[in-house]
Amino acid sequence: MLWGRPELRFAVGAVVIALSVLVRVDTAAPFDHPAWILTIPFGLFGIVVAWTAAGQIGGRRRLESDRQRHERVAAVLGIAERLTRTFDRAEILRTIVTETNRVLDADATALGIVRDGALVVEASTGRPGATPQVVGSRIVGDGRYAAVIESGRVRVAGDATGDDLAPGVLGFATEMVAPLVVDGRSIGVLSVGSAARRPWSRDDVEFLTAVGTHASVALHNAELFARTQQRAAQLDVLRAASARMSRENTVQSVGRAVVEETRRIIDYHNARVYLIEDPDKVVPIAFEGRVGAYEKVDFAVLETRLGVGFTGWVAEHGEPLLVNDANRDPRGSTIPGTDEVDESMLCVPMRFDARTIGVITLSKLGLDQFSDDDRRLLMILADQAATAIETVRLLARSDALAGELRRLLDMGSDLARSLDPRAVADLIARHLVRAVGVDECVISYWDRPNDRLLTWGSWPTDRIDALEASYQLAPYPETRRVLDAQVVSVVSTDDPGADPAETELLRTLDQRTLVMLPLVANGESIGLVELSATGHVSVEGPTLELVRTMANEAAMALENAKLYEDARELADRDPLTGFFNHRYLHERLGEEIVRAGRSRGRLSLLMIDLDDFKLVNDTFGHLFGDRVLAWTAERIRSTLRTTDVPARYGGDEFAVILPDTDAAAARLVADRILDAFATAAFDGEGRGDVPVGVSVGAATLQRDGRTGPALIAAADAALYTVKRRRSTEVPAAV
Repeated sequence: MLWGRPELRFAVGAVVIALSVLVRVDTAAPFDHPAWILTIPFGLFGIVVAWTAAGQIGGRRRLESDRQRHERVAAVLGIAERLTRTFDRAEILRTIVTETNRVLDADATALGIVRDGALVVEASTGRPGATPQVVGSRIVGDGRYAAVIESGRVRVAGDATGDDLAPGVLGFATEMVAPLVVDGRSIGVLSVGSAARRPWSRDDVEFLTAVGTHASVALHNAELFARTQQRAAQLDVLRAASARMSRENTVQSVGRAVVEETRRIIDYHNARVYLIEDPDKVVPIAFEGRVGAYEKVDFAVLETRLGVGFTGWVAEHGEPLLVNDANRDPRGSTIPGTDEVDESMLCVPMRFDARTIGVITLSKLGLDQFSDDDRRLLMILADQAATAIETVRLLARSDALAGELRRLLDMGSDLARSLDPRAVADLIARHLVRAVGVDECVISYWDRPNDRLLTWGSWPTDRIDALEASYQLAPYPETRRVLDAQVVSVVSTDDPGADPAETELLRTLDQRTLVMLPLVANGESIGLVELSATGHVSVEGPTLELVRTMANEAAMALENAKLYEDARELADRDPLTGFFNHRYLHERLGEEIVRAGRSRGRLSLLMIDLDDFKLVNDTFGHLFGDRVLAWTAERIRSTLRTTDVPARYGGDEFAVILPDTDAAAARLVADRILDAFATAAFDGEGRGDVPVGVSVGAATLQRDGRTGPALIAAADAALYTVKRRRSTEVPAAV
């Protein structure tokens, strides 16, 4: 059995050869001596035995080497297969170090990754009690590994062939280090160590090289997979953010969605969303702060202008900015009230139809806090935000247009229901107040011949009592300019350069701002719109266009009503006196009775008759009598209010409707009329002064009658009662 072992046969052969040589050396005999003859066979036998045994030993070693190589290849393939089954980085690292340590029978194995110029050991393993405490440590600027990383090939330290690499961080006598290479770039190292000095075979080097190659690919794939998953998650967030923004209905809510959704994909300490407003304002619409002084900031402080600060620069140039050190970039500016600290900034434009409409700005404490990936993601979000904002604006404009059309249709429908100029003026005022959102509106008609404005309507309607029935244009040059030039004028009591007459009138009415625009019909100014408010009023852009459109339509309605009134007056007026006629008196009296009934107001009626008018006609003729009647009408008119309604009832008899007048007030009006005739006489032009006497009878609603005919009858009866008991010297009234 022992002879069957090649090592023993090799040893026997070697001994035989050695003994043969020693015998020959000790025996100084010629070659033909019997000692030589005896040693030669023994020597040849030893050589044959040793040669044969050596061949068997070599063959067995080659077989062992082949077997070990096959095992190493199988181990590499097994490791490679395990690495391809997972993208879990932790599992990949664990597989690499544990399998490498097992196959190489090392005391410890560690894997390090290059990050920011330093080698960070991320995984290690080893025999119990022999594992170095290096997991997660940083080997900053370690020159011993720089050679491996730079050369891209395996290096060894402390083996039997001599030191090729200085002892490494594992702290073992022998260490072998392989680079991890991806796309020609070393990303780290795989290191194995032994506590005792140990020769590393070529198979060991080849195995570590192969494992390092597969490890590099696996780690790279895991990183790509992680990035892919991260990007997929980010894209999911972007899709959700886009869906959310598309559901919002105001630009402020879109801005709020931006700052909240951005937080899910990019870590920041402060986020702001700005919109660009003409001419150069960059105005914040949303803000989110998460750290200290960032948590609350006044929007007015955040506002900036084109070209000012990082946000203003992006708004002006339409290009993104990734600033790693905000304090060192000359384009930045510190927000008032905040301190200069190490800070990173990321600003991207919101673009729609090749124009920049706003900016998204992120900031974070510290340097180099944002990456190019962050910039790309925020650009995608900014494009979606721009689309959402413009969609909201478009919908708002559509809604506003629809609202404007509704207002115009409603106003047109309302105006078509009336041909009374003053009722039309009230309707115009009401619609304009609602459209612009002011406190009051007054509509005036331009009486060109007398160079004055007549107050025809207002909203609220009760304000008209506090206004003058008419006022001359001469003291108000700004009002005249609006009418003549057909322009819009805004007057504010806060403006020292405003027309002092207008501002004084505003203060009198307890108003702060006045907007005046002309009522234009057929190219001519026919009146004035005055919009007033106790606060600031802005009539610009779409609002101004709406007001102009409404004013133009209102002007046509007002002019038509005025023309109708003029035509109606020709039919309703007595041509001799200019008073309303008998028919109109009955219509209007009926309307006033209904109005008084609705408002529980007061109403009175006067009947007036000339004394001995027949004698005037018989003495001076009917033409003279007509002149007396016209003069009489003027005397009566001079005593009345603008709201009173005078009429010629027939012949020399007149009537006056007195709205909002009780019996006592009606007697006062009658007394004024009597005084007017008592203190003046008609100029007879060559015939001398002709005294004209009148008698007046009064009646009041409810007390004297509930209908028009009843009131007329009661007032007429009172009139003739006066006549029956009058004296020839002093007229009387009842």
